[in-house]
Amino acid sequence: MGVIFKKLYMGKWLCYCSVLSLLLSSAKIALAEGSKELAANGGNRAYLLSTTTTNPSYPFPTLGTMKVYVKAGETIYVGSSAQGQGSGSINMRAPDGSVYTSGTSSSIGFIGTRAQELAGPLPNAGGYQAFTKTVIAGQEGIWEIDFISPTDGTDFGGNPPAIAVNAQWIQPTNRYVAAFDVSVRNSTNTAFLTGRVFTNVLSGILGTFNVGFNAILSTLTKDGYRYTLDNNGQAGNGFTFFVNNKGFRNADGTASYKSVDNTNNPNAYSPVNNDTPSDITHKIFFNTPSADLPAVANTPGGGTTWLINVPVVPALTNIGFTGADGMDGVAGTALPGGKIKFTATGNGTYAINIDVNHNNIFTDAIDRQLTGTVNAGGNQVSWDGLDGAGNQAKPSAASYAINITASLFAAEVHFPFFDVERNLNGILLTRINGSNSPDNTIYWDDSDITEVGVPSNPVKNTTGLSSLVNGHKWGKPAANINDADDFGNERSIDTWAYVISPALKATVDIRVQSPDPSNIKVPNIITPNSDGKNDVFEVIGIASYPGSRLLIFNRWGNQVYKSEDYHNNWDGTGLADGTYYYLLELNTGADKPTVYKGWIYINRR
Repeated sequence: MGVIFKKLYMGKWLCYCSVLSLLLSSAKIALAEGSKELAANGGNRAYLLSTTTTNPSYPFPTLGTMKVYVKAGETIYVGSSAQGQGSGSINMRAPDGSVYTSGTSSSIGFIGTRAQELAGPLPNAGGYQAFTKTVIAGQEGIWEIDFISPTDGTDFGGNPPAIAVNAQWIQPTNRYVAAFDVSVRNSTNTAFLTGRVFTNVLSGILGTFNVGFNAILSTLTKDGYRYTLDNNGQAGNGFTFFVNNKGFRNADGTASYKSVDNTNNPNAYSPVNNDTPSDITHKIFFNTPSADLPAVANTPGGGTTWLINVPVVPALTNIGFTGADGMDGVAGTALPGGKIKFTATGNGTYAINIDVNHNNIFTDAIDRQLTGTVNAGGNQVSWDGLDGAGNQAKPSAASYAINITASLFAAEVHFPFFDVERNLNGILLTRINGSNSPDNTIYWDDSDITEVGVPSNPVKNTTGLSSLVNGHKWGKPAANINDADDFGNERSIDTWAYVISPALKATVDIRVQSPDPSNIKVPNIITPNSDGKNDVFEVIGIASYPGSRLLIFNRWGNQVYKSEDYHNNWDGTGLADGTYYYLLELNTGADKPTVYKGWIYINRR
């Protein structure tokens, strides 16, 4: 289990005001964003992990990568306690592809003391000498900053010293960074700005298993919601923290809403990867996100990413139906059923009711109901063409009405924790905008976790509890600093929060009809000579009529071939050239098949 850890959840956030007051010095406001914020609220120092090597505590490691939004004319100031120490350095990547490095200087970009960490970069009084880069035209957007460790990511083993956040630290000779900072100076060179720096994943280490991590951070969601997270003394050693829209996933990629009983590659979308239409990694800010952030910004590599959006109102759009035979709005009988389609703004649940008896009541025994989970983005729900009694829906001149009812989740955030032995106080999570905000409700389901040590109580909370009362606590205090034996040890635990929308409703009308048998074309000759032409008895259109039966008779009325589900594969094998009689019973889905009969001539010459 090594140096692994635990804590940094989220479910909803807490207020920020007290946090900001702690971040500001009493006499002169000194602004910086980085380890100063992580160490602003008591507890123990969390050293930043900088490596690409994975283990159970660090399933998604980075080179201590931070991201910052900057405008043309503004200047980025960066510093690190690892700068110039061994391989310690700082790399910067601009949206236009330019790459910059602080090199090996032991003074430019070096944060040497706790006092410098608190002061931030010069010209702040007592500040460190930053490595700087002024943003030129074409470079506005998201810059990526890597804080390289003294060992360039190599693990030399052992834990860094566990120290209180206000104590003077010693930079470890290992893959950790004790202090780091990213600051943005305005274009007039008169002030530093905040709310610009964020990360997709934060990995660190406290040094022992019985000290607390108290950072207060802000999360910005793609659908425009904000949370404040107080880690509230989370205890453990190594940890990875990120926030996404699904937590741990099922095999089909949908949110499982469950914790996982191991850390062996649990199914969670990597926060290091770019978002997909359905898998979103939310952004962790060190301060309240700046009000001047755009909705979209350029990123290194030529892409873009989202930033501040207007909160999305849950909705269903693009309602439709495609039959199994590919016809829009129509279900066949030979290939029954089809796909009910809709697009959703978030995850959630659905109930689909089909009015089979056309009486505008959707709860009769004959009516069909389909239920399941909604995935953010496009959804397709399969209908097999059967009614509530298990019989195939009959062709009808009247349309079948389909009602879709869905409850969607807005502001959905998940906080996966990997190998987090104990979480004694529970997190404090507060959603600070949107409906009924501020809101502290969180959820979890640890019912699949083997109960070792002290489990969460309750083990399953899917109806919601206030994080102010129970922020998903588990484990017991550890007298031994090396004690890793508790409920979260080598487990993957999820806490989540969301806003549940009122029921959303949508309708679509479809027709159920028999296929048109006139599209069927039956040959009157086959020439099975392996020239690729007319080698088999090919009934054009039969693929739309599974279960169709073909019988072949010779001229004396003897059956010489039979298939109960013909697939255009009879080539007259074993029969002499000559004339034969066929009987094709086409399965149209009606009570009786449509019958085709006639003569077929075999000619191999």
